[in-house]
Amino acid sequence: MGGPGAAPAQRLASVRLAIVDDHPVVCEAFSNLFELVDGLEVVLTAPDAAEALRRLATVPVDVAIVDFNLPGGVNGGQLTARIKARHPATRVLIFTASLDQAQVRQAAGSDADGILLKSTPIDTLISAIREVAAGRRVVGRDLRGVLTAVPDPGAPGAQPLSEREMEVLTLLAQGKTNKDAARQLFISQATVKSHVENILRKLGAPDRAGAVAEGFRRKLIA
Repeated sequence: MGGPGAAPAQRLASVRLAIVDDHPVVCEAFSNLFELVDGLEVVLTAPDAAEALRRLATVPVDVAIVDFNLPGGVNGGQLTARIKARHPATRVLIFTASLDQAQVRQAAGSDADGILLKSTPIDTLISAIREVAAGRRVVGRDLRGVLTAVPDPGAPGAQPLSEREMEVLTLLAQGKTNKDAARQLFISQATVKSHVENILRKLGAPDRAGAVAEGFRRKLIA
């Protein structure tokens, strides 16, 4: 115990949180919950990736809690890559409501510092936030079995791209058309189209732009 002249104990700085979820009720519930938890402070909420990135440009955040299924064509894994590129010090904890093997693997394969089910108990969530803020990686107990299971051969990302598909993806990233790629690789446009279709299926991408974005996220192309 300190004497009468002892300095008061200093409180640890709060972990500044961002909540990225398109359900207003979820954002409000988390904000209200964390108000009651010492050392956690919600400093921003956002309904989608675009708004999250806009707000993060001006509001410092320690940990972003990101829903995997976001509107606007950018999922939580893709948003994580963009957050990390622009704000390397920000930790990201992905929330998924599904035990779908492909989705869980995609989330775990991102640059996220943690991944949890939305049904995770509150005390586990709070502990995970603090672990992630301290620089440790967290994977929810309920998700570990999914990650160690043998992948579904038809799941996005379960099959690696072939050497030729990698060449085609690289050309797509350079803005080449199917005709350009066919000419450069000395193959037919029909063959290029087939390779593109395989790339979209394997990467779980909706279109060519999505495949390129996913290729960069997975560091398949630089």
